[in-house]
Amino acid sequence: MSEHYGFDKIIGQDLAKRVLMKAVREQSPTHAYLFLGLQSTGKTTTAMEFGKALNCENPVDGNACGDCSICRAIDHGNFPDMRIWSPDGQNTKIDQMREMRDLARFGPTKGKWKINIVEQGDTLNDESANCILKLLEEPPAYLINILLFRNPGSMLPTIRSRCQMLRFTQVDAEQLRVRLVEDHGAGEEEAEFLAVYSQGCPGRAISLIRNNDFFDRRDEIIEVARIAASGSPWAALKIAGVLRTSSNDKGVRDTLLESLDMLVLWYRDLLAAKLQGDQVSVVNLDRIDEIKDQCRRYPHAGPLANAVDAILQAKRAILGNANGQIVTEALMMKLARG
Repeated sequence: MSEHYGFDKIIGQDLAKRVLMKAVREQSPTHAYLFLGLQSTGKTTTAMEFGKALNCENPVDGNACGDCSICRAIDHGNFPDMRIWSPDGQNTKIDQMREMRDLARFGPTKGKWKINIVEQGDTLNDESANCILKLLEEPPAYLINILLFRNPGSMLPTIRSRCQMLRFTQVDAEQLRVRLVEDHGAGEEEAEFLAVYSQGCPGRAISLIRNNDFFDRRDEIIEVARIAASGSPWAALKIAGVLRTSSNDKGVRDTLLESLDMLVLWYRDLLAAKLQGDQVSVVNLDRIDEIKDQCRRYPHAGPLANAVDAILQAKRAILGNANGQIVTEALMMKLARG
């Protein structure tokens, strides 16, 4: 496997890395950053690497050396001057942000800079966000706050105006495939599939390498789609519970959302195969023969397009805290009836 180090360990995100490496070289970081991008595009990893490089005892051309006592402490999660603030339940609460604000009065104890990373800025409510506005606008000279957001619509304009924004984009599939093999030991076929399946999100792809639970779960979801394709509403209704249950320790809601994500990708592949024929490019490329066989059961593309819409509507309902059993049973009836 290759020996990437520093910011080069992060797959893609070249613009963000250039901006941050320049700040490290010049020791002139902005005191408030906003990292915006989809989940698993590297925001947290980049924020951690930035904090490491800024505090490193022997930085090399904007990168952390990886060997000094500070780099080792950060890698082992016991560096006192860098803290990740994660949601408490569904929200990042005002008490957490008050604590972050109050602790900012104390300077760094080991490094040059004190780093706060708010892991899911989308979970800040107005009260929590307003609590840290002054900290973002008038921070102590030693403090850097990094807020990570997935959805630009969820950020307050007052937050946006106080931060330097860096966008994190989906990574090219070929670039991701190569790095999965070189850096993470994935097999060639596995890397090719995961690079496409993860839709350009490296963290997602890396987490699925040799993940048998994921592949077993995908097999279950493909079977759900196969039974729906048989056209029997009662058979489909009988297996609706598969979408809500899993052998892992995820909660029902997370399991269901994961199932719906898998299901919509499968139906999008079926729709693409129906429309494009043998030249189709699919996400589940390792199951192309099953995709082609299953899509033949549909006389035209309409039912498949309707299925995609129905799955997306079901996901929106679950995100809105609808009853999972009612949603999945109604969905399976729709999929079976076409």
